[in-house]
Amino acid sequence: MSEDNRIPMKAENLHEGMKFGPLFYVVSSDQIRKFREALKESGASASDDAAVPPTMRLNDYALLIASRFKGGKGGVHAKHWCEFHEPLHAGQSIRVEGTITATFRKRGKFYFTLEYEQRDAESGVLMTRQAITSVLLNEKGEMK
Repeated sequence: MSEDNRIPMKAENLHEGMKFGPLFYVVSSDQIRKFREALKESGASASDDAAVPPTMRLNDYALLIASRFKGGKGGVHAKHWCEFHEPLHAGQSIRVEGTITATFRKRGKFYFTLEYEQRDAESGVLMTRQAITSVLLNEKGEMK
């Protein structure tokens, strides 16, 4: 059993400039199919590149956060923006990296912004650039 070297997910452990990744994964036809089913899409097969939903990888921030932090009660999304540059393809290798670009307190709540991007792992071509600002929940699961 390997040792878990991740740090606790607490406001004092998040700081501007903190880097995440790189993480690597392959977009699978099964992932595409399951995502399309969750969206209640029908029609084209999962191997049809035109059918790969551009929003499928919007949750890569969770992979980045979980690679560095453990525990915590999560967060609530306050703001999210995306730039889609290239479509995803089944079988494509992806590299994801991110940086905490802001941390601040407002009305007694702790916020952080994680900017991240997905690139084709082989060519380096930018696929998606995103940023998510979240309110970190306290130990009781409250936004205080």
